[in-house]
This record gives sequence, structure tokens and C-alpha cells, in this order.
Amino acid sequence: MAKEMGVRLAHIPAYIAVAALLFAPATARAAGNDRCLVCHVNYKTEELAATHLKQDIGCEQCHGSSDAHRSDEDNLTPPEKMYPRSKIAAFCEECHPKHKESVPAADLKAKVCTDCHGKHRLAVRTREWDKETGKLLKQK
Repeated sequence: MAKEMGVRLAHIPAYIAVAALLFAPATARAAGNDRCLVCHVNYKTEELAATHLKQDIGCEQCHGSSDAHRSDEDNLTPPEKMYPRSKIAAFCEECHPKHKESVPAADLKAKVCTDCHGKHRLAVRTREWDKETGKLLKQK
């Protein structure tokens, strides 16, 4: 009986680990946008951001950690990665390579992904940066 009990006790850490996984909150995710949403609350319900978050893809996967941007209270530091219109499709195709097969060729020339899939734009900008260089272009 003691030997049998020893085997059972040896399995307790595994049982605890399984229980922790089973009872972990469903909302627990590796990706989170909380650090970005402090200022960019409009993206909480924006289609592109919300759809990607459901797949555990947060702001940082596309825009980098942007720590300097987040800690700049004057908002003079741009995010680490921004995408000019001419580079949006190429970036999206890194994860969605087959989507272009279902889009008419004329649309591929005239539109970019965010024309159809969420706006992913700020309605009001207090700062505007060159998305290629990160140089501040204008501020209100």
C-alpha cells in the first residue's frame, strides 16, 4: 500500500499542471494589447486589431514592442514599425500568402488590405510621422 501511495504522490505535480490548464481563464492569452490601448483605446473594437487578437496576435507582432513610443508622454517618438500604404500588402502577405488568390487583380492594384479589412487608422492624429523613416512630419 505504501508503494502504491508513493506512486500516486509522485503524480501530484502533473495533476496540478493539468488542472491549472483546464481551469485557466479562457481570456488568458500570450498576446495582449493592454499596453497599447492605454492611449489607442479606439483599437479595442477596431476590426483588424480585434480579429487578430482572437488569433492571439497582438499589436507587438506587427508594430514591435515600441517601448520608447509607449513611455513618451509627449508622443514625439513613433512606434517601432509603421507601414506606408505601398508596403501594407507585402507585410500582410507574410502571414496571409494565399489571400491574394481570392482577390481580383484590379483590386490588388488599386487597394491595400486595410481598405477592406478594418480601417486601422486613427480618426484624429495629434502627430504624423513618415512611416518609412519615423521622422515627425507634423504635430497639432
